[in-house]
Amino acid sequence: MTATTWRPLAAVLLCGTIAGWTTQGWRKDVAIAALQRAAATSKTNAATALAQATARVLTLERAAGAALAQRADHLTQEQTHAKTERDRFSLDVRSGAVRLSIPIAGGQCAATANSTAAAGHRHEARAELDPATAAALDAIAGDGDDATRQLNACIDAYNTLRDTYHVQTE
Repeated sequence: MTATTWRPLAAVLLCGTIAGWTTQGWRKDVAIAALQRAAATSKTNAATALAQATARVLTLERAAGAALAQRADHLTQEQTHAKTERDRFSLDVRSGAVRLSIPIAGGQCAATANSTAAAGHRHEARAELDPATAAALDAIAGDGDDATRQLNACIDAYNTLRDTYHVQTE
């Protein structure tokens, strides 16, 4: 091969290489632009979905918070009413308007008492409690009632949250 035939061939190969390289670059740029558009679209869709999910959760939280606040108000009202009733009962016991008594068995254990007496078919002996003892028993019963109300409020709050957030429990 002579230099005169070799140079045009090299020039053609060089031009072909440059054209191929340029074409490949354009194709690569088009592919990158398409990937960037797809990524931007996915990012926008994800941001929209996140915003919608956040709005749903915030709505649920507000509803649950309102329901819990309402339940707390109801518990406060129940406790206030119960305290008023308990105070009134305690005053009645101390004043003698209400007397408390317990059944007594004449010399035998109350558990072995006659079943007809337990059914109320005959008069049974009773012992009256002094006002201080009656008030102490009432305070114990009142504390138990308060605890029951508080536990029921906790159960209601738990059920409210479980139902609000659709939690599956087993």
